[in-house]
Amino acid sequence: MQNLTLSDLKLGLTDLFDKRKPALLRTSSGKTYEPMLAKKLEEISALPPVVIGGKALAAELEETDVEHDGFGKAVWYMTEAYLRHPQVSAETVAAATRIRRAFIPALSELKASYADEARAAIERKKILKQHKADLERFPAAGGETLHDWISGFLDAGERLHSMLSDRADMKETSRKGAGALRAATIGLLSRLRAGITDELEHNPKLPPDLEAQVFGYLDELHVPRAAAARVKKAKKAVPEAPAPPEIA
Repeated sequence: MQNLTLSDLKLGLTDLFDKRKPALLRTSSGKTYEPMLAKKLEEISALPPVVIGGKALAAELEETDVEHDGFGKAVWYMTEAYLRHPQVSAETVAAATRIRRAFIPALSELKASYADEARAAIERKKILKQHKADLERFPAAGGETLHDWISGFLDAGERLHSMLSDRADMKETSRKGAGALRAATIGLLSRLRAGITDELEHNPKLPPDLEAQVFGYLDELHVPRAAAARVKKAKKAVPEAPAPPEIA
């Protein structure tokens, strides 16, 4: 359950104390841990919404940055293709060059800090309209054009700004406290599960599926989180192909 977010824990504990409470209280472990977990649910529910969002704010920032950089790379490589093609018209080359200079002069910009990427997106959003004709000159699959891709790029950058602002509104103590609360709650649930497992082994009167009755929803919440964590780990293990040399 180590991948559960505070939002997951809030949902799972609410469910545990609703439809699963009778199963929980059939064991001595459940009776022992019930008040402690109820206290944790109360503490989680009292956290600011920005803290108990669907993902930790750091994870949301990272995912938004991946989206931002993905759009940026797509635009850069699209313009790169036209700039390298030996038979593209001078007008098309000029349009690709203007797009590159206006929105993503170099791939290295995508390695900038969240704050720098956000600041650049806000500034570049101001000139989006004046480059609309150039951007719509380049079609993409699905009926889109580079205008759609650049819009996605800039929108993601602006979301980085909003999330950085939200993070600034959270006091450092609040962020650290939320992390400690999450870890403590997961620890209690893990010890509860171990206790129920022991009781099932030594008390034949308990239903054999009692663990599933108690932890069924929490386990359902954990499955996609664990899968996402494995995918993320696998992606980090694959080195990114080097970028081609940039055209001046």
